[in-house]
Amino acid sequence: MHIDKIKLNNFKNYHSLNLSFNSSINFLFGKNGSGKTNLMDAIYYLSFGRSAINSIDNDIIKHEKKFFTIEGKYSNNNIYKCTFKVPKDKSIYENEHKYNKIKEHIGKVPAVFITPNNISLIRNYSSDRRRFFDLLFSQIDRSYLDNIIQYNRLLKQRRTLFKSVYNFEKIDKYQLRAYDEKLIELNKLIYNFRKKEVTLFNDKFLYISKILADKKDKNSIKYISNFNKDIGIEDFEKNHKNDFFSLKTSIGIHNDDYLFNLNDLLIKKFGSQGQQKLFIIILKISEYYILKEKIKKSPILLLDDIFHKLDDKKIDVILDYISSNDFTQIFISDSIKERLNKIKKIKKDVKIIELDNKEINEE
Repeated sequence: MHIDKIKLNNFKNYHSLNLSFNSSINFLFGKNGSGKTNLMDAIYYLSFGRSAINSIDNDIIKHEKKFFTIEGKYSNNNIYKCTFKVPKDKSIYENEHKYNKIKEHIGKVPAVFITPNNISLIRNYSSDRRRFFDLLFSQIDRSYLDNIIQYNRLLKQRRTLFKSVYNFEKIDKYQLRAYDEKLIELNKLIYNFRKKEVTLFNDKFLYISKILADKKDKNSIKYISNFNKDIGIEDFEKNHKNDFFSLKTSIGIHNDDYLFNLNDLLIKKFGSQGQQKLFIIILKISEYYILKEKIKKSPILLLDDIFHKLDDKKIDVILDYISSNDFTQIFISDSIKERLNKIKKIKKDVKIIELDNKEINEE
């Protein structure tokens, strides 16, 4: 699947934009601040109903405007449209049909976005890594998304129950047990799904890593959890007092982590900037292939400033991999003009789009 055209109104730095794309490779060239990342983020927004960069929709609206719209025409002849009006009026449409819930749209037009911000998957908290895999798994199995939503709702309800009394002895034990039993049920479903799918993901990740990484570098992903198949109601009951005073749930998949390792050591601590950057590229390309295999659709691949911190040899390896494999539609952004010559040598049809804040030049 690929996007043929996009229309933007009041989206970030774009007042109005109407642009057509190549079905193969689109190279976005321009100085920093010219709107390359914003254009890619608009394509991402059409896939997920949210920005990959900004967590608050109000921050996406062009300065002094009250709304934004994004509209994309795709190769399946469908038109998808996202609208947002202040303060919190968001709608997503498929051929003028408005979705009742945004989650109904997830997986319709898959996309994989590699941005400099993705380094947070390595350097930040476990919640970032859980969010990455949750979004991937939600696209390949709708029941997983439903289970995660229900699980997070139960955690909030359990916390509210703890907050409702000042004395632990006065808590509604029957309600607490009901929450615990349902949490155990959902924990088992989510834990088993993650364990199975991470194994499959790691196989793909290791295969691509052997192609793109240096021979001396062994990249790997390890899934860890404080939940297992033997956890029962008595384990939750043992932690009731601690949970009451901390207002947290001690056991569960919300504590899970995915360890990103280089040569069996945390890449966060022992990897160079270049090794970390390449790890993320391999991670996201693995995401691309998992999506393609599972949902039988080829995602749009968005590569924003991916060559930064990589040497020329590694850039050539990545470009050769991109040009010799069956990616459907790719967007590449860069601010280094000399890189244009490398892009033009790719053995695929390439459209060059030059952005400079005032006008857009297409080749």
